[in-house]
Amino acid sequence: MGLVAGLWVTPLGVAAAAGVTLYFIGAVISHLRVKDYELAPAAGLALVAAVAMTLRVLA
Repeated sequence: MGLVAGLWVTPLGVAAAAGVTLYFIGAVISHLRVKDYELAPAAGLALVAAVAMTLRVLA
């Protein structure tokens, strides 16, 4: 919801994207801790969220 609202309110969008990025970084760490190396989806989504946050900050 925050990412959608962030389309109109920049600080909210940056905060939401940062939260989603941290969430997926945590998912990657959790996968690694249990030795589950199928982390492409979590890593890919973390990358997408980080790019969205970066583009929102630069815009």
